[in-house]
This record gives sequence, C-alpha cells and structure tokens, in this order.
Amino acid sequence: MVEPDLEEVRVFLGAHHTLTLATVGSHGEPQAVDLYYAMLEGMRICFISGSSSRHSANIARDGRVACTIHAVSTRWRDICGIQIEGTCVRLTALEEARAWSRYIVRFPFVISDSPLRAALDGANLYCITPRWLRWIDNSIGLGHKVEYQL
Repeated sequence: MVEPDLEEVRVFLGAHHTLTLATVGSHGEPQAVDLYYAMLEGMRICFISGSSSRHSANIARDGRVACTIHAVSTRWRDICGIQIEGTCVRLTALEEARAWSRYIVRFPFVISDSPLRAALDGANLYCITPRWLRWIDNSIGLGHKVEYQL
C-alpha cells in the first residue's frame, strides 16, 4: 500500500473549493462555517471574511482553528478528505495583495459579480497555517488515515 505524500494532499486541496472552518467561540464553544479557500505556499490556506463575522471575531480572540475539506460522497468507500488543525490570522496589507491575486484566479466570479464585489468591500483575508493534518481515504479501507505534523 502506497501512502499519500504531501504532494497528493496538495493536489486534493487544489481540486476542491470549500472548507468547513471551526473556531472557538467567546465562551469556549465550537462554531463552524463553510468558506471558499485558495492555497498559498507552504500548505497555507487563505479565505475571505468580513470583520464583523462571528468566526472573524473568534479568530481575533483565539487563533486556534480546525477545518475539514472533503470530496462529495454517497457511499462509505468514497469518503476521502482532510482534517487540519492549526492557527489562523488576518493577513497584513502586504501579504493580502498576493493572497487576493490567488483567490481571484481561483474564483474569478468574485470580481465579475457586482453585488458580490460590493459586499466584499471591506472584507479581510485570513490565513490558516496547518500544524497537523490527517488524510482520510476509505477507498483503501474503512477509516484509513495518514497523519502529518507540519
């Protein structure tokens, strides 16, 4: 059995578009949201969010996050995806320009859709830096997983 290396994980991440982000709420409760994402160098993941969103407030208070990215499946053998734990920060203006260009290449409708573009005025870019990653692939066997410390 050949275990996936990080390059295969990168290919999987590039083939999918949404993640479910879990943050820590103000009273320690878990909170989750689905977001579009784009990849940056070093397995880092960026997303756009308004500063008034619940998850943005959570990140400002506590940058510890977890997220999942998975393929759509209707059979247990098709379950395949990634679990990530790491930290998340709002990008600085200098970092934001590069991340924004990657995000636009991946999701060009963000700038071509006038109402969406207007809604995103004042939005911020955030970056997840993974410290731990688990690759799950039930096509190999029920609960098959490989873990990486990054």
